Amino acid sequence: MNEALGSPVYIRYKDHVLFRNVVEPIEEAVERETIGWLTKQSDEIMLIEHDRTIPDAQVPGGQGNGVIILKSCILEIRKLPLQKTSNCHLNSQKSTNLTEYALQTTKRKTPNPQKGTGANKCKP
Repeated sequence: MNEALGSPVYIRYKDHVLFRNVVEPIEEAVERETIGWLTKQSDEIMLIEHDRTIPDAQVPGGQGNGVIILKSCILEIRKLPLQKTSNCHLNSQKSTNLTEYALQTTKRKTPNPQKGTGANKCKP
């Protein structure tokens, strides 16, 4: 497990979770998988970020969401390749077109309201 910090990784692991109000809890840890950036690690744990801000002047420390996995629970780990280009990186603002944003405030998501006497309404 010598992956470099900041590397994108795939991890398959045994998840030992807390259960509550379950009549018949399972007796084995569930196998799960995750993809993210290896942000921190110690002798016992790895911190994997799934979603994070791009560090800049407005958010210098960055923010992220992820999971902490015990190294003893890891079944498989692989470093993931990323394309290397000279003009952009993953999540580059320069390579994103306006049409790719999920929330476009200038477009209506519902049809324009009908004007008139109601003759176009559905009849029973």
